[in-house]
Amino acid sequence: MVNWGIIGPGEIARVFCNGLRFSETGQATAVASRDKRRADDFAAMFSIATVHDSYESLLADPSVDAVYIATIHPAHVEWATRAARAGKHLLVEKPMGMNASEVATMIEAAQANDVFLMEAFMYRCHPQIEKLTTLIQDGAIGEVKVVRSSFGYSAPADTSRYIYDKTLAGGGIMDVGCYPASAARLVAGAASGQPFLDPIAVKAAGTVGETGVDLVGAATLRFENDVIAQISTAITCNIPSEIVIFGTAGTLTVPQPWLPSTLCRRATSPLPLDTAFPSSEILLQRHGQTETIIVAADRDLFTYEADMVAAHIADRQAPAMNWADSAGNMALLDEWRAQVGVSYAQDA
Repeated sequence: MVNWGIIGPGEIARVFCNGLRFSETGQATAVASRDKRRADDFAAMFSIATVHDSYESLLADPSVDAVYIATIHPAHVEWATRAARAGKHLLVEKPMGMNASEVATMIEAAQANDVFLMEAFMYRCHPQIEKLTTLIQDGAIGEVKVVRSSFGYSAPADTSRYIYDKTLAGGGIMDVGCYPASAARLVAGAASGQPFLDPIAVKAAGTVGETGVDLVGAATLRFENDVIAQISTAITCNIPSEIVIFGTAGTLTVPQPWLPSTLCRRATSPLPLDTAFPSSEILLQRHGQTETIIVAADRDLFTYEADMVAAHIADRQAPAMNWADSAGNMALLDEWRAQVGVSYAQDA
């Protein structure tokens, strides 16, 4: 049983801890926040036994095996490296760092201190992705040629929100564009029987708002196996969340790629322990017909994520999102941002 410590008890940590309640591999036993009242309220919600009044105190807690880091993005690198030095296994919210250099620093810290590290791309842990890659590798749609992947939403035009704050890695590319980027790389890799591929060419465009964050962004990627991907994101308009894969013999569509089988994502309080979680679907179109492939789920999406960590702690990496995959995805986001015209102080 993995004893989890939570650093940064915000909205996404609430979702993770809700999912953790359905896990047989781990439990939340400690939480820390710079705001003691916030930590107390969070602990009460999820029956967490220990509340620490500082991150340092949580890292010094010998009962904590693994740390879930859900702080603001610029703080990831500091607390991930400090947690690694404290001998804690790590699940770090996406995107793992502000840039590829920070990701490299965290990977080096995990290696040096012999701890587990994974970037929290929860969708990669769901059986839907395993089924998708199997269909691709089994030739269900022939040879993969084009991937279309997107994730965008319309945020209120309030520049006080973090999504419009460049210092907090606001903007579409870092907030949700990282999902279609990672999916395109996954699909291109599956087409060649590999966990992922990094693009050999990137052409990007986008619009930047008055606060310096990207409002809308898109990129075309080319991979060494000649797969072409089109990825898009936005924070000022709704773009359907989807993965569509076009092959020589058919098409695969994933209608709910990022949040399959989750009720925790929308819950504002702990779900009943007898909750049944919905299945997900993959659509296979070929020969003029559409087949709906049902992917059953026996737990929440975020439970799958926690269980993925527990299952691979001894390996120090997880197949859902290994270190090289995180490094490659961050390098793509760096290039996408650069071509759109978004830079951070951490890039210097």
